[in-house]
Amino acid sequence: MKKSLLFTLLGLLGTAFAEQITILGINDMHAHIDGVARLTTCVKQEREKAPQLLLLSAGDNRTGSPYVDCGDHPGASMIQLMNHIGFDLSALGNHEFDSGPTALAYCINAADFDFVSANVFPTDKHGINLKPYKIFERNGVRIGVLGLLQIDANGRPDAHPDMCKGIGFMDPLKVAEHYKYLRSQCDVLILLTHLGFETDIELARRFPEADAIIGGHSHTKVENGHTENGVLITQTQNKFKYLTRLTLEVENGKVLSKKAELLPLGAYEADTETTAMVEQIKAQPFFKRVLTTVKRDIPRRESLGCMMADAIRSCVGTEIAIVNMGNVRLDSFPAGPLTVADVYSLDPFGNDTIRMTVTGAELIRVLENITQNDDHGAPCVSGMSYKAVWLKGADRMRVISACLPDGTPINPEARYTLAINSYLCATTEAMPADPGVSAKIDGATSMIRAFEAMSEIDYADISRVETSKE
Repeated sequence: MKKSLLFTLLGLLGTAFAEQITILGINDMHAHIDGVARLTTCVKQEREKAPQLLLLSAGDNRTGSPYVDCGDHPGASMIQLMNHIGFDLSALGNHEFDSGPTALAYCINAADFDFVSANVFPTDKHGINLKPYKIFERNGVRIGVLGLLQIDANGRPDAHPDMCKGIGFMDPLKVAEHYKYLRSQCDVLILLTHLGFETDIELARRFPEADAIIGGHSHTKVENGHTENGVLITQTQNKFKYLTRLTLEVENGKVLSKKAELLPLGAYEADTETTAMVEQIKAQPFFKRVLTTVKRDIPRRESLGCMMADAIRSCVGTEIAIVNMGNVRLDSFPAGPLTVADVYSLDPFGNDTIRMTVTGAELIRVLENITQNDDHGAPCVSGMSYKAVWLKGADRMRVISACLPDGTPINPEARYTLAINSYLCATTEAMPADPGVSAKIDGATSMIRAFEAMSEIDYADISRVETSKE
């Protein structure tokens, strides 16, 4: 009995000397700056309980608000707010590339924290100061954080190819293999990834040396973490809905326990100082200009895409226009005034519009191929409508019928003028023979010009695409 009691006491003493490490993780903030003030309050409260905590972002800090994405230094306003909150580290997301390498370099160099990504290799030309990993020390515990970014089938992140020029990329899963040695240099090893939940699962299977993955990209809500091959995987959906609190008990360089909890940021009061900063960022008269009035709520993303495509077709003067669903950055829009800020929230990318002439057969092939690199849904159109079937086990669809607004079927042999954005021209396979010419206007500018000429618009019931599954 005495011997058993002694071992129990020794065990309790051992646990008492274990260090508790707190890591806060968030992903895909997407410049949703109205949520920053609640994040500030949450982080302040967590720091009161754990002053040595780490605050990490898994990427896509920007793209989603005109106040952040436009201007002389796109993305910089978000960095300013992240500095204010006190972020310790960020991974690169694919949208960090949306304004090109010079803008990316400016943001990285303006940050009071480092960016990590082991499979991204910038040249010295743009001054992008990127690290593969960083090791922190908290309460005597060494915490290594390795960054990884998703790469598509074309060997680059999901961004406009022109925005990635001069930067090299490698397969993140293959690159990760070369950093397993970090396990011997750290007490805690975290993978800070922008890969998507399913790829994080595969990464955990290949990299059991990691203690946890703080992930992003797929906007997945992972309640209390998901354990795969002994690795705890977390993700917080997107746009400041949640923050993950990752708690690890570490003793003598060994992780004894780990758990993840989602903290709903909507439950926190907004920090007044941060709110003032956000309002100052938003106080730009250019964005407040009202262009038109939306007559009824627009409840569907495809309807917004049709609205965008109509504006582009009108400004460029073509018979047909195509907008990929990934270019439509709002899910719905309420009745009422539509401002310049709203337009840039719908389309923050600034992609050039290309005008070309295509055959009906080429047009159908473009529609079918777009979804191979844009997995947000069937493309939106203007000047036509179509029906399609999603192919079983594939990331593409087959168009089974297509017609002009008057019901005339699209003739495979006939020729049509088409407006399409430069991103699709660069990423879609088997583009038409005519490479097209620049219309020297982007999607947002087209909408501004089109809408300011209309007193009212109504897209509540507009749908031009009908899809089914094979």
